[in-house]
Amino acid sequence: MKRIILLSMVIGIFLSAGPLAALDYKGPRVEVKELRYDFGKVVQGTQAAHVFEIRNVGGEQLVIEKIQPS
Repeated sequence: MKRIILLSMVIGIFLSAGPLAALDYKGPRVEVKELRYDFGKVVQGTQAAHVFEIRNVGGEQLVIEKIQPS
């Protein structure tokens, strides 16, 4: 019975420490207002463009090294 109580306490400590550690993260963190954009119907041969706003809301420099369109 004591082992079960002790094990429950240890598991509770680990589960509650996870969210606290996430709040203390100091690295770069990306914030994107919209992940997709629908251009609708585009006439062949014309150009379509859209600007995605990407912000670094973290505490360190954000470096984007590779982007792949889908």
